[in-house]
Amino acid sequence: MARYRPIILEGLLMHEGRQLVLRMADGGQWRLLALGKQDHLLGRHVRVEGARDGHDIVAADKITAK
Repeated sequence: MARYRPIILEGLLMHEGRQLVLRMADGGQWRLLALGKQDHLLGRHVRVEGARDGHDIVAADKITAK
């Protein structure tokens, strides 16, 4: 059974192919699983709240502009 591992991240929201990606200030990046359209937030610094769902994947519950 998978454990819920909550996580809060801040970074630059980008598209990489058809995948949403959060680029961190330290050079790291996370792939995001998110419902709905996030196009209005692309290229902006955002805060992502959700659950870690693997090595570099976050299932986003909430994405807000900083």
